[in-house]
Amino acid sequence: MNTTNKKAYVYKMRLIPANILSIVILILVAMLAWFFKVELWNNKMNYFIVFILIILYLMLHELLHGIGYFLGGTKRKYITYGIELEKGIFYAMAYSKLTKKNILISLQMPFMVIGVITFIIGVIFNIPLLVLLSIVNISGASMDLAMFIYFLRLPKDFTYTESGNPDEFVIISSKDLTKKKSIFLKIVEVKDYKEKDFEFKNLKKIKCTKTSIIVLILFLLLGLITTILKYV
Repeated sequence: MNTTNKKAYVYKMRLIPANILSIVILILVAMLAWFFKVELWNNKMNYFIVFILIILYLMLHELLHGIGYFLGGTKRKYITYGIELEKGIFYAMAYSKLTKKNILISLQMPFMVIGVITFIIGVIFNIPLLVLLSIVNISGASMDLAMFIYFLRLPKDFTYTESGNPDEFVIISSKDLTKKKSIFLKIVEVKDYKEKDFEFKNLKKIKCTKTSIIVLILFLLLGLITTILKYV
């Protein structure tokens, strides 16, 4: 198909609705754990260790997205990871072109592998910490779920790529997508597709904003102090 007939739709994620959905999911899945009589929190848990594990679990979430991108044909040098806690996001970005099937697989990998599957394992074998981590991960996958459902509604021949911003992405299609609405996503720009506009160079493998570093340090200190006070 002639690329001159294609449009590049730049989408921006609506983080406030996504965070509200995340809280709703968190409550619902926690209630499900309670129904199965899983004690999610007790005085025997070390707050500091739990915090570290949650951070590592969220990083694993993004790593699984990256694995999904890789399996979809993206070379490792075009996959970047980052943290922007001021926006409330960890992210993995694929600076290549992914088909509908590829992006759908990548979106669901963390949700299924370290969310649904680990939740079931944690409930069956009564592993509260694993259930807790799974709930945090499922809750954190709210935007993944919103994007997955939205992409299911799009034409089969669309192509996904990055805009360069972690809370944005680009859909390339010859179809008119302006009528496909979502409370979690907003089309902020529509332009003629040009190959050169999506050639990214000098990509950093890992990005972490200064604010994210400060916040992580503060939480680590808070967790460490809380742990010390608990055993003093």
